[in-house]
Amino acid sequence: MARSLGLGSVGSVLRAVPLVAMVAGLAACSAEATTDAPEPDESEITEEQALTSPAPALFAEPTGKATKHPIVLAHGFMGTDSSGTSATNVWSFFGVADALRADGHVVHEARVQPFHAPEVRAKELAKHVDLAISECRTKPGCDASRVNVIAHSMGGLDARVLVSKLGYGDRVASVTTISSPHKGTYVADVGLNLVQKDKANDALTKLFSLFGRTFTTDDLANDADARAALTALTEARAASFSAENPDDRRVYYQSWAGVSSVLGVPNPKDFEACEGRFLTYRKRRDAMDALLVPVAGIVAHGTELRPNDGLATVESAKHGTFRGCIPADHLDQVGQIKDTRRDTRTGFDHLRFYRTMAFDLAKRGF
Repeated sequence: MARSLGLGSVGSVLRAVPLVAMVAGLAACSAEATTDAPEPDESEITEEQALTSPAPALFAEPTGKATKHPIVLAHGFMGTDSSGTSATNVWSFFGVADALRADGHVVHEARVQPFHAPEVRAKELAKHVDLAISECRTKPGCDASRVNVIAHSMGGLDARVLVSKLGYGDRVASVTTISSPHKGTYVADVGLNLVQKDKANDALTKLFSLFGRTFTTDDLANDADARAALTALTEARAASFSAENPDDRRVYYQSWAGVSSVLGVPNPKDFEACEGRFLTYRKRRDAMDALLVPVAGIVAHGTELRPNDGLATVESAKHGTFRGCIPADHLDQVGQIKDTRRDTRTGFDHLRFYRTMAFDLAKRGF
């Protein structure tokens, strides 16, 4: 969901010339709209109303039984749990834990190191899984034998390491990832290449400013934790990461991708990328948050115009059972920045999305 910018920020965005030239490549989804919300009679709607009328919620009011196992929310790169107070807290799940608890689910919010490799973060995530299991034992009707991990962004890589390398396949029932870069994100490759060449680049600064920190290439070269985190996010590292962290047959893996674009401009490649599974209202596109615009063109591989959400491509987000695309950029997916409103352009509501997801897990026996 786009936000307004001050003049200084606008100037910064306009200086990202290659990105402006790639407006059409910053992923929207051009698949047929699929929504649980009833649409009004087409004969009663003018063309202008079809383009401008507020979109109803994409999901019907979620209902159902609570999940059998507790839910663990795993945040992404430079995130925290929702109780955090730092600037980086904009990468946490805003309001999600409370919404799920109100529906009767047992929920635990993990908090791991914001900047580090998945292998390090996964060890901390493991402690939170153990805590969630302990909490579950005190809740009537909660099955503490396993947990459901719902992970955003880099949290999905942490979850895969948790299950595979750390042997938590016997304690994790399901792993749901939302825009996790399973095949990497090209902006990380670009950043590390620039470090190796010892050249400054505005895109690198923009990338880390998203996470509340500013780096020069020298800073990044000397910051082992940040370098480890960035390396884990590269496309170059993705194949070896997957080989080192194979899926566990005892665990159900599913994934969602987010798609967005500058000013909501369509990309003809979206339909194929989303495999025909796209939720939106009247084929409307999400307008990308200005904070993500400076790096999204790099994520899209420039003129290749790969559909993405500002930080992860649709293809990279796919892992396990691919459930489809949602009209949301990387911030919208977790309700940030502190956004409780439904997007009147697309109908996306992050709280309904996670509530529906949790009830769906319950229906699947998790």
